[in-house]
Amino acid sequence: MGQFILNVFMAIWILGTLFMPHIIGVILSAIVILLVRKKIIEKDSKMPIYVIIVVFCMTVSIKVGYPAMAYLSKKPDKIYTEMKKINDSEKLMGLSKGEVITQLGEPERKNSNDNVYTYNAGEITSYVGFGGHTYYKLYVEFDENSKVKSTSISIYYPLGG
Repeated sequence: MGQFILNVFMAIWILGTLFMPHIIGVILSAIVILLVRKKIIEKDSKMPIYVIIVVFCMTVSIKVGYPAMAYLSKKPDKIYTEMKKINDSEKLMGLSKGEVITQLGEPERKNSNDNVYTYNAGEITSYVGFGGHTYYKLYVEFDENSKVKSTSISIYYPLGG
């Protein structure tokens, strides 16, 4: 019985998330119709106006709702926020390998030429639909003088995920 209730709750959660812009559009349409209906004098002309209001509200809520939900639902963790700041500020540019290790710690991985260090750059969690995690890595590339030449953050796809 407990598993059934959990399944029902998850189905409601997923459907509610997927159809949230539609639900908002219906509510917005109802509010606009309630505000406008007393202003319309002719009874014959109410239906086309109501249809236009519903279509307009649904279109706006869907076109704006899904991108807004996707944007607002993505939450970066502290590591991602910090690594993004480091990458965007170019704070590491020109530092030696030792200075990079002092600031960021030992890298997770070094390439075979020892000129690219890889660090965990955190994750962004999405809460829309089924949700999910997107993992990132910070890559620090060194030049021939062992000074930082460039940094970049890329999506990392773990094995089996």
